[in-house]
Amino acid sequence: MMVDNAKHIFKNGNSYALRISKQDRLDLGIDEDTNLVKTISPDHKTISFTVINSNDENQAVDDFAKKFMADHKKAFDILKDM
Repeated sequence: MMVDNAKHIFKNGNSYALRISKQDRLDLGIDEDTNLVKTISPDHKTISFTVINSNDENQAVDDFAKKFMADHKKAFDILKDM
């Protein structure tokens, strides 16, 4: 299924990359110095990138840690009792 905003990955050295259009870059207010946090959904079907400013970096890490702990609560409960 093709959609208007579909993106394709391409080989870039030993990695793969996604191209961000100039308009998307302008809409997001990002450039080559922008830091992003990558999140992969539990079903491994969605990758999202969140723009983080230096002021938001600690909050982004805290949010990730809280989500990770919640997503893996059962495993942490088992480990806690060992």
